[in-house]
Amino acid sequence: MKKLSALALGSVLSLTGCAAIVGDESQTVFVDSSPSQALFVISDNNGRVAATGTTPTTVTLPKSDGTYLGWLSYQITFSKADFQPVIMPLKTRPNAWYIFGNLSTLGAGWLIDPFWGGMYSLHPDSVHINMLPCPTGRFGSFCS
Repeated sequence: MKKLSALALGSVLSLTGCAAIVGDESQTVFVDSSPSQALFVISDNNGRVAATGTTPTTVTLPKSDGTYLGWLSYQITFSKADFQPVIMPLKTRPNAWYIFGNLSTLGAGWLIDPFWGGMYSLHPDSVHINMLPCPTGRFGSFCS
């Protein structure tokens, strides 16, 4: 019975790996809005523009800047004429490959993975926002 348990544990550990081996350094995010055809700008936590476009579309974003624990989080700013602008965050978190996948490497990946984006996941991976129309009054729109 002990041999069977050891074999089962070994089999499970052989299926794991550090995030640098099994993870991706970038992630695709679906960006959508109601109404559609809204303009968007995605900026990273360093203030650099990572992507621009019109909804609906998908964008591929890097998850790390290549430095130790250099995760990238993002902010999406949506705009459309006659609608109020909307800002939506994209957060970065360590993923399961990083947390649990390093069992087979006895934790070696816990030192290596933070340089590479494979240990992170962007959340949410699909964004849909509802834009509200600009209120109007006697003097026109209040969005401008």
